[in-house]
Amino acid sequence: MVPDLPAVSRRQLLTGLGGGAAALAGGTVVAGATAPTVLPDSLTDFATKHYPTPPEVGTLWRPTVTEAHAREAVDLLAETVEQSENLWAQLGTREADRAPITVDSGGWLEDAQSALDSGEYHTALFQATYGIQFAGEALGFARAERGETDRSTLAERGTSLADRARAVASDLHPYPTTDPGRDLGWYVRIEEQIQLGGSQAARAIPDEDERDGETDSLDPETAGELTASLLQAEIHVRNAERYRDRLAEKHSGRTEPYTDHLRAVVEQFRGDLASSPTRDEALSQYVPDDVEEYGPWEFAHSRLARWCFDTAHPLPWTTTIDEDLLALRAVALSIALAKRRGYDTAVERLVVDEDDTGFDSGHALAEKRRARSTYQSVVGSDPAPLLVTQIGRAVEDLQVAKVGFGDSYLLTARESYPLGRA
Repeated sequence: MVPDLPAVSRRQLLTGLGGGAAALAGGTVVAGATAPTVLPDSLTDFATKHYPTPPEVGTLWRPTVTEAHAREAVDLLAETVEQSENLWAQLGTREADRAPITVDSGGWLEDAQSALDSGEYHTALFQATYGIQFAGEALGFARAERGETDRSTLAERGTSLADRARAVASDLHPYPTTDPGRDLGWYVRIEEQIQLGGSQAARAIPDEDERDGETDSLDPETAGELTASLLQAEIHVRNAERYRDRLAEKHSGRTEPYTDHLRAVVEQFRGDLASSPTRDEALSQYVPDDVEEYGPWEFAHSRLARWCFDTAHPLPWTTTIDEDLLALRAVALSIALAKRRGYDTAVERLVVDEDDTGFDSGHALAEKRRARSTYQSVVGSDPAPLLVTQIGRAVEDLQVAKVGFGDSYLLTARESYPLGRA
């Protein structure tokens, strides 16, 4: 089990980040167990692959998507497809030959409409958001071919969407909260949509260096990419606005501001992460840079270092929004810290030795059982929304964990593991 963070009480972790992710991190990155089994590998390989795992995180909790919310996104996709098809029908054969892969949504509109009709509103929203990338690219491409779009028009639209995203971010402060486990989970999801929408809108806004000497015209490929980004930004910003309104409806009675608490845990997590080694520094303790051949020992350590040490900032996306998205940042940092501590636990429990040439897959089956037991004891059947936002990656790792072979994967140069069980 990953130890509690120093100077942060257990109650703070449960209501203000860190506990569940830290516990599960030790449960899903550990490559090994305390004792092998006596069953043949063929049986334990199969059992590991098919061992029951936790349900999809989205079934535990996710922000409410109403029919009107989903329909708005599906209608936007339908409108985009119609505009794109009409424009492409008016273009000549030579221009049509240069069209993107599809001039519609590649089937995503039909899927989204079907999900909407079936009452699967989360699915419909996802499919509409994904499909609008294809339809948007085709629409922007066709507009550029006809001379109907330019950089300044797209930049203006991007600025408007970025302003809306910033307005939602501002509305969240000072993070009024009546139920921390519930409300902070909502704030994280709202800020994810703010960051996605803001970063995609920003793609259409040229910086000062880009403006110097730049013409207002756009090549069709760039126009297509920017148009798609803006349409997806529209959906993400609208999601943030709707989720903000839904959370406001849940607040009743007196609320407590959570800004100071979030800032405190962000600084706590940042400080703890600052003292951790980099991925290469952690790996070099066990695998020299000049190693010529990877065996199970080297392969295991390489994978653990890759899974537990991100070379980039722990936040999953970049954003140009000025406001500090404290709930999202705190959760991202808590997950990054849990992964670092999970690495120490995994290395300590690793059952592979330096001179091993094979691996008893019974270890993997036993470890998957232990991880599932940890999940059941930490998460249970009705986790708070905040906990759900923290455990997503850990659950996904547990769901896909299986025995494999090193040469069956695309590996980096430092992971050129030619033979043996991984």
